Amino acid sequence: MALRVLGRGVTADALETDTLDFKLVAESPKATLNLLADALVCFANAQGGTVVLGVDDRARERADALRGVPVGYTVDQIRKGVFDRTRPHITPFVGEKVVDGIRLILLSVPPGVLPHSNAAGLATRRLGKECLPFPPDQQREVMIARGQVDWSADVSVADITHLSTVELARLRRLLTASGRDHLADLGDRALLEALRLVTADGGVTNAAVLLLAEEHVLQRIVPSYGYSYQFRPSLGAEATGRMRAGRPMLAAIQSLVDAVEARREVHPLNLAGGVQLQLSDYPEQAVRELIVNAFIHRSYETGGTVDIEHSPERLAIISPGGLVSGVTAQNILTHPSTPRNRLLTETVAGLQLAERTGQGVDRAYREMLRLGKEPPQFEDSGTLVRVTLAGGIGNDSFARFVGGLPPKAARDVNVLLALSSLRHSASVDANRLAGAIQRSAAEAQDVLRTMADEHNLVEPTRRTAAKAFPAYRLRSESVAAMGRAVTYRRRGLDETDQKIIDHVREYGFVTNRTIQRLFDIHVFAARDILNSLRERELLGKIGEARGGKGVRYGPGPKFPR
Repeated sequence: MALRVLGRGVTADALETDTLDFKLVAESPKATLNLLADALVCFANAQGGTVVLGVDDRARERADALRGVPVGYTVDQIRKGVFDRTRPHITPFVGEKVVDGIRLILLSVPPGVLPHSNAAGLATRRLGKECLPFPPDQQREVMIARGQVDWSADVSVADITHLSTVELARLRRLLTASGRDHLADLGDRALLEALRLVTADGGVTNAAVLLLAEEHVLQRIVPSYGYSYQFRPSLGAEATGRMRAGRPMLAAIQSLVDAVEARREVHPLNLAGGVQLQLSDYPEQAVRELIVNAFIHRSYETGGTVDIEHSPERLAIISPGGLVSGVTAQNILTHPSTPRNRLLTETVAGLQLAERTGQGVDRAYREMLRLGKEPPQFEDSGTLVRVTLAGGIGNDSFARFVGGLPPKAARDVNVLLALSSLRHSASVDANRLAGAIQRSAAEAQDVLRTMADEHNLVEPTRRTAAKAFPAYRLRSESVAAMGRAVTYRRRGLDETDQKIIDHVREYGFVTNRTIQRLFDIHVFAARDILNSLRERELLGKIGEARGGKGVRYGPGPKFPR
């Protein structure tokens, strides 16, 4: 495709991408082969890519852009030249292509298993259209992301006698609670070997030290380990609660979860059918997941501690080291799990302290969203990761609405994100939803279509229904059931209002029970609708009844005549 439009008002430079580059033959074969080796190293250290040799990337006319490659440059010569000039050696796919009678050479390389450099030891990596330096620390991060390096599985200088009997007992209790009694019943050495925390020859891994070592041993072997917690009654106030410690990880996680839990604000919420839900400023499962993640995914090869900043307005969890290579704040919800410390992550996941798949982020999202709160916000500075949860009690109307959904919809993070968006906006389309759910527009469209066809929650707007990606709005029944959770109001009367007004015109009054039947909603949602209509003076109380089933509502001062 690029070669077809090349030179027809489009320069080769404009067609270059993170996986495509154009080069001219240099003044000598040696210089040309060095040029190609450097370009392929750059691609191999990233996503792989293709170099087209014989093209001037700045010429605007096709005849000027297609410069060609002399026949003296053979496919075998180029392949061997690149092989000899790269470490570890790269053997590219090399082929000829004739375009408008001009001979070009195409060289392709897949992503490298290990970081590559040229013969002089220089390593670069393709980012966008540039080849940027690829220093050893970045190379290590890429190898970690690919599962080739695992610091937590390395053998430490500790031995089994350095492990705490108290923490071993805690480990056994967690194994029993997670249904792995057969492991909990093993002797110390057999248990540690079964969990791969100790090698066959008795070497104690770094993961074992983090989880089970005596505190003074942990501080000596992993000096960067530690954690802190502080609580402020408001963002700008002095801290009234502080903790700084270095207990082993299993104890540390519980200690920090307990510190947040002790100051957590909870409001009980009654649902239909006698079910009770708890509205919370910081849902316990979300907090636990994010604290666990901060410990198991942080870098222990850099300084810094896991720190928690707690106030009624927000809860921030900070951990040292940036996100693992390939993971960003924009794809963290959907990126395949890439643990920095694989053995540590697998051990903790086996104890059911956190999810392994998706790094537990989806659970944190779900727990926040289903209570009508915003999802976690991730920030990556390169050396620190900060996760922030917004404070304040969740939205009771939205929580009730979600509590009444089929389990499949109520547990689907994509559905919850779409509903959260539609609380604040009259409509949403696939292009807009794609960013929120961190998926493609086509996948976002599938989510919206399922919400419409299977769950009857949304419907395409009439004006956009014929488009490939129509805009979807909440069905009138969904708007009614959400009640006060919907923060916008369409101009004039919406469908919910109109149905109630029509009923009052016909029968003279309406009750809470009538609205429940009209929209198939629970008593609390019906109450919210009535309160809204009364606040806007569309309805008013009639009769002497003060409360209960007998209360009737008739036309108010602003009832449409």
